[in-house]
Amino acid sequence: MIRGTLCILFLLLVLTRLAQPDRPISVNVKDKPLNEVLHQLRDQYGLQLSYTENELSKYKVSVQKQFETDEETLNFLLNTLPFRLKKAGKVFIIIPLKKGKTGQKSDVHISGQIVESGTREPLSYSNIIINKKKLVADVTGSFNFIASADSSFHLQISHLGYFVFDTVLYTGIDQHFTLKPSITPLPEIKVQNRPIDRSTLIGDIAGNMKINHNIAQYLPGQGDNSIFNLLRLMPGIQATNEQSADLQLSGSQEGQSLMTFDGFTLFGLKNYNNNISIINPFLVKNINIYQGSFPAQYGNRVGGLVQMIGKNGSLQKPTFSFNLNATTVNGMAELPLFRKSSLVIAYRQTYYNLYNSNNFNIYAPTHSKNETTRTPVNFNTNLNGFDVYPDNYRYRDFNAKYTINPNKNDQLYFSLYLGGDKYRLTTLKELKPSNSEDPPETRNPLLVDFSDREKNSQDGFSAFYSKKWSAKISSEFLFSRSSYSREAFQNTQAQAENTTTANTGNELEFSNTAKEYSFRNENRINRKDGKELTFGAGFYTNKASLVNINSYGDSLNLNSEQQFSNTHLYAFVKEHLPIGKKLIIDGGIRFLVANDGNKFIAEPRFSMQYKFTENLKLNVAGGRYHQFMYKLAHVDRDNNYNYFWVTSANSVPVLNATHYCLGLNYYKNSFTANVESYYKKTNNLSRQVFEQHQNAVPGWNSAYINYTGDAKAYGISTYLRKDFGNQAIWTSYNWSKALERLAKEGDALPGYVPAINDQRHEFKIAALLNYKRFYFSSDFVYGSGQKLIRQAFPDNDVSTDYQRVDLALTYKLNWEKSKTEFGVSVLNIFDRKNLSYNHLRSINLSPEFNVVKVYTNAVPLTPTIFLKIVF
Repeated sequence: MIRGTLCILFLLLVLTRLAQPDRPISVNVKDKPLNEVLHQLRDQYGLQLSYTENELSKYKVSVQKQFETDEETLNFLLNTLPFRLKKAGKVFIIIPLKKGKTGQKSDVHISGQIVESGTREPLSYSNIIINKKKLVADVTGSFNFIASADSSFHLQISHLGYFVFDTVLYTGIDQHFTLKPSITPLPEIKVQNRPIDRSTLIGDIAGNMKINHNIAQYLPGQGDNSIFNLLRLMPGIQATNEQSADLQLSGSQEGQSLMTFDGFTLFGLKNYNNNISIINPFLVKNINIYQGSFPAQYGNRVGGLVQMIGKNGSLQKPTFSFNLNATTVNGMAELPLFRKSSLVIAYRQTYYNLYNSNNFNIYAPTHSKNETTRTPVNFNTNLNGFDVYPDNYRYRDFNAKYTINPNKNDQLYFSLYLGGDKYRLTTLKELKPSNSEDPPETRNPLLVDFSDREKNSQDGFSAFYSKKWSAKISSEFLFSRSSYSREAFQNTQAQAENTTTANTGNELEFSNTAKEYSFRNENRINRKDGKELTFGAGFYTNKASLVNINSYGDSLNLNSEQQFSNTHLYAFVKEHLPIGKKLIIDGGIRFLVANDGNKFIAEPRFSMQYKFTENLKLNVAGGRYHQFMYKLAHVDRDNNYNYFWVTSANSVPVLNATHYCLGLNYYKNSFTANVESYYKKTNNLSRQVFEQHQNAVPGWNSAYINYTGDAKAYGISTYLRKDFGNQAIWTSYNWSKALERLAKEGDALPGYVPAINDQRHEFKIAALLNYKRFYFSSDFVYGSGQKLIRQAFPDNDVSTDYQRVDLALTYKLNWEKSKTEFGVSVLNIFDRKNLSYNHLRSINLSPEFNVVKVYTNAVPLTPTIFLKIVF
């Protein structure tokens, strides 16, 4: 019965369809672009079409006619135009006709620019796979691929935080490819010369990581430091220092890794508060990290690279973003101008005194003023110390970026950054020895008056122009300027309570400036099947100055003023060679001419990726590197380390290093396992150490001795990650060893000893979970502690290891005209007393008290709330 009824209904449908004539298609247009005509037919008659928008827009048609079928309509429109029609199922594909010599196959060019849907923001360094050949877009999101004609092309485009673009092409194409942001909280993409999967992009190239900045906002923190909160959870990046200005990558020492934003160097603000990063997180669009072994187009550091690219701004409509938390107020405006350009402006500052509890705060990391501690504080002679915080702190920064898009292939932008912070610290403490043989009532306490004030500023500017000369050749030009200054004054006075005579009085004052100017050119020549030749040239000019005044009571006064300057030229060439389906080789060399042509340097670089299976790959990389501007360590009389920017000159050698990196990467079913080992050997390491001569006279050179030598670092890092739908968990473990050996000029080098940045173990684990509009995240970091801190507290009276647990909960609302997020973060929920080595000082007061340690704990227990609005 049911079967018979179905048969009758089917026959009725067939007869009804046969009885209906084909719907007539009426076209009535005059001198209208062909692509607009097709838009009208698609919307009115439901035609399913595939074509190149830009190609069809070049031709205008005039038609006043009625057609019986879809195919008849399209054939008529294309009759006299250089296109042919192909039907695949119900889809009509319009293919441009390519001119070529008879009997010969011409090359097919697939090129375009990858942009974000809606804002048209270029997506830098996106990953592209064309017929299983992998390539990477440039900083403007543009790419070009050359292949043989008469074939179809499977095109896949991915970018961290966006849905994958996947299509099939039957001819060459040049257009904008738009990617839609993913609504999932963990939208990272992995490309390994095979179908694109969703996971963390790590292990694709030896020593390289690409970070999905979109998930940073959901990690514990309060918005101002979300980028560095994410970086510190990655393998090979040391987290225990809680630095937000100078990152230490894979055993490299302070100042040996390069951090850039829009191409200009970030020398780094000292930033007493570690919850505020030097870069406004609103602005960051792309983060690319090389822990070492980076390719030939990059230079000027012997450590690693952290490259951040800023947003260009929306071209569609004005957009405003605000973030309010317990630390700062942050705002950004994106303004489209003149149809093809946009302006981005962002400003951020602390709006009250972070460290003074008498000021307004909402669950902020504040502390009471450093008032006099009249209750005697008992210390051992082996450990005298007190914890201090500023009683005044201010931070602010400003960004502006203007971007012009003259056409779809070219881009010009100007980026400006201004930032600075300052703090003041004053404290008076009363110390009383606990192991003196005298009765407690007769022990003579010591009053210590300590003051410290510091001002830091950083500015940067870059002008960038990208030009596509032809389908095969493109160029980039970049001018950058960066400037940094630091001024500091420290004063210590100590005296016994029953006397008016000071036992000691030390004053330290210094001023350090650093400037860098550069012009860089990079060119790409695309060849068949993903092969690419990159070459370029440019120059860097580095300048630095250092004024240092040390006064140790009435016994020793040291004064020094030094100026440094260096200019070097460079040129490089690099070849990208896919060989077969399993092997990719990148080889290159960078040439340097420094010190007015007196020194010629060659830096060979190489990398290789070999795919054993679809899921398992081997990565190898290595090279030579030189650094002309770096941080020089000064070790004063009390064994305090102060770092100052200098540039190579007659008395300051050029750092040089050799890197090797070996990695193994496995990926399957949203599970990533990556293991990398590295080895770095750095030469010409330099340090100035206080060693007063017996017959010394006032002056810097009479008390500070130059030590030179070398360092080496090696280690292994593991990274495991598993995605479960909208949830993810990842963990990493780093074992490393940083060694150094230094000697006075003319003396033989001793054996290697642990370097001041040596930390043997670091373990991290993090989770990010999503349920509907709620995002929950948590992380734990353990570090065995740097040698510098272990050296300051050798008797284990203070725990020198590092432990911190953070939690965060975010609620997300997407209203019709705005996007709102609010949440709470709790940093260091167990209030672990972790030491910050940036603010650790030793002061020799008297033999009775030995050395007093003045230190600042890292981030304490910090509950905080935030509100973010975008409209």
